[in-house]
Amino acid sequence: MTKVLNVLLYNEHVADLHETRGGSFQLQYLAEDLPTPVSLSMPTAVLTHGNRTVRPFLEGLLPDRADVREAMGAKYGVSGSNPFSLLRHIGEDCAGAVQFVHPDRRDAVLSGSGELHPLSERDIASRLRELRADAATSWVATQEHWSLGGAQSKFAVREIDGRFFSVTGAEPTTHIIKPGISELHDQALNEHISMGALRRMGLSAAKTRFRRFEDQFALIVTRFDRRRGQDGRLVRIHQEDMCQALSVYPRAKYESSGGPRAVDIVELLRETSGRRGPANIKPFIDGLIANYLLGAPDAHAKNYGVMLAPDRVALTPLYDVASGYPYDASTQTGLNSAAMKIGRESQLGKIEPRHWQRFAAETGLDAGLLCARVYELATILPDAVSDVIRAETADVYELGQRFLDKLSLMSEVTRNQYSAFRPAP
Repeated sequence: MTKVLNVLLYNEHVADLHETRGGSFQLQYLAEDLPTPVSLSMPTAVLTHGNRTVRPFLEGLLPDRADVREAMGAKYGVSGSNPFSLLRHIGEDCAGAVQFVHPDRRDAVLSGSGELHPLSERDIASRLRELRADAATSWVATQEHWSLGGAQSKFAVREIDGRFFSVTGAEPTTHIIKPGISELHDQALNEHISMGALRRMGLSAAKTRFRRFEDQFALIVTRFDRRRGQDGRLVRIHQEDMCQALSVYPRAKYESSGGPRAVDIVELLRETSGRRGPANIKPFIDGLIANYLLGAPDAHAKNYGVMLAPDRVALTPLYDVASGYPYDASTQTGLNSAAMKIGRESQLGKIEPRHWQRFAAETGLDAGLLCARVYELATILPDAVSDVIRAETADVYELGQRFLDKLSLMSEVTRNQYSAFRPAP
């Protein structure tokens, strides 16, 4: 005997998710060769996909931390370790366009049934206080990988004309509000500056704002998987992260944990993007370089993704990028390492042209152009960060000064290392 959830994608019932009595999962498409798969790891040419590929995808939709999932499970009276049971209650507004709904709810969800409930500034401030840990913020990193990926505290809301709403039912959310990593000083502001710098450099990155709700500061991220259709209604755009696309569990998101390598992602993009292959690979490479130059230690496979639309695969904008430079890494090796190796090297400041050349050989890229791009981005990044800091109205002096001092030094070192690849005037 199995339990069933209907799987909706782009407002169509495309598959069913089954949980067997033994606790394994199976996804069964309702027709062959549908235009958009639920995941690149589950192509529609194959009607039925088993537990080995389905479970990692489901796990990737949920918070990483076991205690957070157990708390969610307790709220709904189910096991927090069972993704099927959790999605039965929270699967109507997932990342991307996929929705998991009980068969009794299918027609209501397909009709867009749901409600909006206004949130005051006090409501949001109260929620932010609840999410923050009691520990005092610090400039010292205490975890190997401090950004915590899917474990970061956050909640999703709808924004309409500057007002925020919580949603129920099938109503989509449009923004994510994050207080940042509470154990690290101004981490949400750090992410806002890092993301703003990427956009000023001309890279595609999620839009962010940094603002205050009563006494609580928070990062507001505009969801790039929600857009307005021609009729003015909100449309969900399907996406998945690279762990889901490669059928890797979130716990293995770091290369050091056996997770995806940068080479694996380039190969995936080349295999699945068709003619768009080069158009997808270039922004991924730019993301690798920018994360390295920013000293961002958490650019693992869950922090890169793809958008899946009918017969089309495109790299998502960059997201969840934050520098490690403002923090004291003298006693913590994790902040000195990139999450993905380049040419077998991961130590920040030690990835030299020969490592990018090796990476180019592994991926079939042009080594000279690749090193020239490293030099180019190292040249424009400090000014981009400085511009974002100057434009920010909040008091950013301490974090901004720490950020710029270290970044400027590292950029100068990088430009010297790659000076032979300086583009001709």
